[in-house]
Amino acid sequence: MATYKSSAGAILQPGNQINRLSSYNDEGVFGWPGVEAFELIGYAKVSNLSAAKASYKSFDLTVPSPDRRVGDRVRNDRTSLVVQGSSERPAYIYGASICVAQDVPSAAQDRAGFPAAPVTADLLGTNTEALLFGPDNGGAPLGIPTAPVNGLKAASASLSIGASGIAQGTSDTTDGNLPFLRIIGSSYTQSNFADAMMYQSTSDLTFKLYNVNATANTTVTGDGLYISQDDSDAGRAAYIVCRVNYLRPAAAVSWNDVQGFIDFASQVGGNDE
Repeated sequence: MATYKSSAGAILQPGNQINRLSSYNDEGVFGWPGVEAFELIGYAKVSNLSAAKASYKSFDLTVPSPDRRVGDRVRNDRTSLVVQGSSERPAYIYGASICVAQDVPSAAQDRAGFPAAPVTADLLGTNTEALLFGPDNGGAPLGIPTAPVNGLKAASASLSIGASGIAQGTSDTTDGNLPFLRIIGSSYTQSNFADAMMYQSTSDLTFKLYNVNATANTTVTGDGLYISQDDSDAGRAAYIVCRVNYLRPAAAVSWNDVQGFIDFASQVGGNDE
């Protein structure tokens, strides 16, 4: 398999018809002139048992290749989920989401004529710990500070692990919801703006999954994740699906934006008379 053309997506213009932006190709859209909007979706697969859980506390996210035919597949899956940013064109992350995937119920599959058995499983771990999705800091989470002042709430999502683990279909959106100011008053404090900030990145930023004791942790502190013996015997796995949404300033205006509309000689030595 080849690795070329892994980030070749265009920035779609108003009027383009598409069901979902391509995470694999870093495809964006002009929803607001001068601003490019992106959505990246990846997943992590957990298929190990409890005995091996200590080795499964931190996960890279796979962004699947859009090439579905195995026989002539031309692009590998991407093995990390990366928000693109630079000092000239920073990324402003405004949303994150996480879920433990759930198959279509078997009864619905039967009605639709698809008798396949479910392949997803519940996710198991230590009660009271958490599963955190957010920016990576050299293999460790940045966490969600108790009094955040940098927008990390907008760039993070988490699920609590209960006594029975995390059931399929369980999900969460951005820890701080959308980063908008939601109060009106005569004065404001730092805490009023904790949920009202995007997270800025001036370089490419990897997002990962972490098993932690608490979402404020800045190290990987959890005991590890696993699935049940019954699910393993049946060939099932837990799939953790994650999404991150961000904005970037559009590239600078250029000659290409106007050259087709300017009156100029059509041939060397010619004129428009």
